[in-house]
Amino acid sequence: MTRFSVLALTGALVGLLMAGCDQGHDNATTSSSQRSSGTNQIYGGILPCDNCDGVETELSLNFSTDSAGGVYNLTETPQGGPDDGQTKRRKGDWKVLSGNAVPGNGTVYVLHPARGDEEHAPVYLLMENNSTLQLVDEHFQPLDTQHNDELHRL
Repeated sequence: MTRFSVLALTGALVGLLMAGCDQGHDNATTSSSQRSSGTNQIYGGILPCDNCDGVETELSLNFSTDSAGGVYNLTETPQGGPDDGQTKRRKGDWKVLSGNAVPGNGTVYVLHPARGDEEHAPVYLLMENNSTLQLVDEHFQPLDTQHNDELHRL
């Protein structure tokens, strides 16, 4: 995966997070137990970027009643570079892939862009443990990057 693809993917994730987040800044002081619950999980971190120092990313996964998917919101804010501080928000649907569909019988969350969003491709996140999602390619393999590619549950 090229650095541009990683940046585009990261941008897509960040944009999705922001669409569903509160517009205020009160979330910064909200405890982890209040932010992530059984029906809503929030992950954050700084993902790689081609033309900046990194992209501050927040992903909110809202579960449907069957827990096999739901709606996501992604917020991305580049740090440094030409788009420094310009937050982008996106949203769409996500699904869980697990068992034989994923090598090692793992779990992958697939984020599908909202209908009409032709700019962004699906994003694949491998559940490493109950608190970490790793950005992977469409074959569920780790990205070829020297930078952080993980989001941690908040």
